Order: sequence, then structure tokens, then C-alpha cells
Amino acid sequence: MAHLVLVAVALALPYHGRAISPKAPAQSVESLGETTFHFHLRQAVHFSKTSPAMGMRSVVFGSLAAFLVAFCGGCSKSAPEKGATNPQPSTLSPPPITEVIARVHWIGMKRLATETNATSFLRMWKLPETAKLEAQTLDKLARWLASRGKEPEIQSALLRPLLDDLIGEESYLELRNTTNLPGMLALAIRVDAQRAALWQTNLAAVLGSVTGARPIPTTNGWATEIRSVKSEVRGPASGIQNPASSMPPPGASLAYSVQLRRTGDWAILALAPSQASGQLPALNPQRVSGLRFDPTTRRLESLLDSPTTNLWLEAGVDLGRAASALSLGRNLPEDLPALSLQVTGNGKDVLTSGRVNFPKPLPLELEPWNIPTNLVHDPLGSFTAIRGIQPWLASLKAWNDLHVGAPPNQVLFWAQPATLPFMTYCAAPLPDASNRVYAVSERLLRECNPWITNNTFGRLEWSTNYHGLGWLGVPFIIPFLRSTTEGGSGFAFGGLFAYPFTNRPPPDLLFQQVTARTNLVYYDWELTGQRVDEWLHIGQLLRLLFGKAHLPPDSASMAWLNAAKTNLANCVTGVGETGPAQLTFSRASTAGLTALEMHLLADWLESPQFPHGFNTFLGPQRPLPRPGAGPPVLKPASAPATNR
Repeated sequence: MAHLVLVAVALALPYHGRAISPKAPAQSVESLGETTFHFHLRQAVHFSKTSPAMGMRSVVFGSLAAFLVAFCGGCSKSAPEKGATNPQPSTLSPPPITEVIARVHWIGMKRLATETNATSFLRMWKLPETAKLEAQTLDKLARWLASRGKEPEIQSALLRPLLDDLIGEESYLELRNTTNLPGMLALAIRVDAQRAALWQTNLAAVLGSVTGARPIPTTNGWATEIRSVKSEVRGPASGIQNPASSMPPPGASLAYSVQLRRTGDWAILALAPSQASGQLPALNPQRVSGLRFDPTTRRLESLLDSPTTNLWLEAGVDLGRAASALSLGRNLPEDLPALSLQVTGNGKDVLTSGRVNFPKPLPLELEPWNIPTNLVHDPLGSFTAIRGIQPWLASLKAWNDLHVGAPPNQVLFWAQPATLPFMTYCAAPLPDASNRVYAVSERLLRECNPWITNNTFGRLEWSTNYHGLGWLGVPFIIPFLRSTTEGGSGFAFGGLFAYPFTNRPPPDLLFQQVTARTNLVYYDWELTGQRVDEWLHIGQLLRLLFGKAHLPPDSASMAWLNAAKTNLANCVTGVGETGPAQLTFSRASTAGLTALEMHLLADWLESPQFPHGFNTFLGPQRPLPRPGAGPPVLKPASAPATNR
């Protein structure tokens, strides 16, 4: 359940950078430090260049989920004191000053439909396949949220129209916290009187079904008290509860007040810890949420004097403090960062930017880029470069188990479109590459070949053409790993197809986008429509080889991906180190997502246990191919993408 809460709150705190601005003829992506990125977008060769908008939709689902998780995930009606009558709301003095640790502002699709900077986005949003996938996803989400109550089908039907409002209407979500107290959560949504009445009646009914609590009518709304299951609440800094605090000890249940209130054009739903046992406080949602209704502008304004913006989505979250405030348990990493995000558009592209602030300096060593230019051939469909990854790789058990020395600090990926969709490659600079690739290859032959030969197609064999090995006998692809030398440096070089169809070098401008930025950590460019099609083929084949569930060919997600790719253009992403403990990211894209992100999103949305897991692992598992069986006949995932 906790990950849906994070979907809602992981997009909140005010953003401190400047917005992305287009700059012809280059695609300008926000400054990462002192240098502004001007990512020149290459034109597609025989493929399309534009994608729909499920990425934005998936963000909005979490707002209501955050509340319902709070009182659906094991809450019950608070037991009255012995001899007490049904408690009535009482006046609550203003709560102590608190800090906003998460905030999301979404302008809603109704308002976005009037924005002139959302032309391409709206064209994709209106695809029939997008609407079908949205309806399926909201249906699943409503059923999951109502699954703990009595008569879940009835409760699901009550929740379903409220989820539509979260997509269509403007909304704010805030999480506030005081040290050693549980978090206070508030959702404000802009709806007319008729829809506000629907929120009032439907949420009251669902709350009663799930917790047994009976909301009591108040002026312009209702209020009630619920009690959570046993929880662990940590201090935001140390993770250890302050013994002198008013918090119950770990394992004790907590009483919460829930209130829905109509204020002007807004319905405000708030959840906060109760101030006294057996009493039902009259919670003030405006104080809890940090929002104030301005009767002149008829808008909700922040009490923290945050400027009103016309961004589509503005969000941020201090992940560590949010995890503590929401009592998400002790299994999360201790040094969680704070995130900020902004999403807007320029008519052609979705422009995404933000920052990640870590509690400790990052152990990044940004050594000069080492690109194997003679291995990367044109035409390209994607190119990705990452550096500074050695400390992270060195912390992984999987790498240490190889016993081949220090990991590489850089890795590069690229895809070369041709007659096959499987021409994806990677390379990493590696000292003594020949001996280290040999050691890895020998271990793969010894430990992986028995499983491969007994469970799936082909076998690993030493190559007679290069220093390394290949996985032979696999349908459609020839995976390989080899060592090579480029410009005096050794590289580990691998891919899914061993034979590039051309040896034309890519334009120098592509590599200049990477090498000219001294603080660049990550760069990614792709023709997203083309890569969506390629990832469908690669993903389905890998699922076949390892006996995992296919993405259903007749599913709403598959139809969405196939419709999306003909509308998808260039996507450019940059991440730079802008401080010892800070990364800044920017992206210009048609839908806000890369092709791989869209593929993973589709896999998640098709999960039979949504919102848990992926269909690949939770769907009907396919039997592994019989050794010695002939290669399967794979139907094309779809027709190839075309130029826009």
C-alpha cells in the first residue's frame, strides 16, 4: 500500500530552478549548473517521432489513494470511553506550527485542455486507446481501494467517479509534519456543488464500510475519528522516537480525525492525529493543509506564500520525512533524498525538470568521458551515457560475486535501427578488459549453461570470431559479450545482435552533447516511437526465454503502446551534478516518458494484482521452452512506427 502513497507525495516541494525554454534549432533543456544544455534532436530515419499521456494520469491516481490507504489500511472506528455517548465535534485550538514535507499541485485536465502549450499532449490524450486504458486503470484502482470494506463492489462504484474528478479537476495534496507527531494529510479538489455533494456522501459511505466509523455532519461537511492498526512512528532525522514526545510507543494504535469540508469552490479532505482520546475534534482542513481560500480570486492559496504558477504539475517531497510521517516502517533506506518536479509544455513537447537533494554528498567521480566511437554506428535510434556509477556498482552483491575487480565507472547504451528490432548494444571502459571479460565469460559458461541447456533455447559457447562468448540457438537474436580495444582503452562490449548492418559513424554533434558538459552525469536521447516498438519485441522475447508472462497482445496497454508510437517524437534527458549532494534533471519529450518507461508502465497497469507488482511476474507464467524444440513463431508486436 505504501507505494501508492509515495506516488502521491513524491511529486511535491516548490521547485527552485528555472523553466525549460525552447531554443531553435536546438532543443534547449534546463541548465544543469552554469551551462545550459542545448540538445539538438536528430530527425528520424524511416521511423516516427511523436506518445500519449498515461504518464501524467498515473501521477494523479495517488492523491485519493493516499487518504484511503490511511484509513483503509487497517483502521477502525475509535472506541468511545466507557459510559460515553456518541461524541460530537468540539472546537480544536490551532495546531502547532508545522512544516510542509510534501506537496502536489495538478491543474486538472479540464484546465489543461484550454492551455495553448499542450497541443501535442492533448492530441495524444484524446486517443481512444488512452481513454480505454485510463478507464481500466481507474476501475482497478477503485476495486483495490474498496477491497477491505464490506460489499467492495458497491464501495468501488462509489469511489469510481471521485477518481475521475482527480484526473479532470484541479487539486492540491499536502503532507505536513511536526517532530514526533504523525503526519497531517490534506487533499483539496476544485469541484462544483453537485460533485462536492457526491464526495461528501460517497466518501462517508466508503469510510463507514471500511472502518465502521459513522461520519457526523458538520457545517459544510462531516467529521469522524478512526483508529489505526499498530504502527511504528520514527523521528524524521534519526529514525528513533523521542522518549519525551507525546507519541504512543511503537506497537500502539493511533487515533486520527478525518474531516471533509466544503469551502467555496473547493472540497477539502483532511486526516490528522486526534488531540484527545474519546473526543472528536473539529479539524480545520485549511490549517492542516496550509491552504487558504481567497474569496476574491475564488482560488485556494498556500499559507506559505508560494507563488501561483501555471505549471501543469508542480510537486516535491522530502522522502525521508514523508516516510516517517506516514509510518511506512523501517525497511526503507535511511538516506532518502528530497525531490522536486515541474511539468509544463511548449505546444510540441512535454517539458519536465526537477532536482534531487541528498542528505549526504554523493561519491561521484566524473572522470572524462570515454566513448567507443568506432563501435557506435549510424543510423541510431537511441544513445545513453552514464558515469559516476562505480561506487553504486561496487555496493551490489551481484557484482562482487563475479570476483573480477573494481566495476566500471561509465557505461553506454545505443540502438541501431535496421531490419531487426533487436540491435541494442552496451559498452563499458574496463582496465584489463580482455582478462576480466574472459573471467566473467568462463563463469557464465560454468554456472549458467546447465540451466540454459535444460530449460530454454540454445547454449553459451566461446566465439571463434572474437574474444568472448555468444548465446547461440536463440530465436531472432545472438546475444554476445566480448572484449575490445578502442583508442588505447579496453572495453567490455555486449549486445543482442552481433552484426551491425553499417559502419557509418554518427554525427559528431551527438557526442558533443555528452563530452561538452563537465558536470553531466546522465544523457539519454531516443526516437521514442521507434524504441516503443523495439522494446515490445525485446520484452516479449525475453519473457518467452525465461518463462514469464507476456504482455497480453489483446490488452488495453498493448493497444495503447501501439497507438502511442506513431505519435512519439524525440525524447532528450539530461542529469547533472549541481552541488556536492544535488542532481538536477531535465527532459523534453512528447509524453513525459521514455519508451522503456512506457513499457514498464504498461506492464504494471496490466498486473493482475494492480497496483502491486508487474504482469511479467504476477501474470500467468508461461512454461519454459523445451530444450531442442524448434524456434517459436513470434507475431509482430505491431506494424512499424511511421513518420509523423
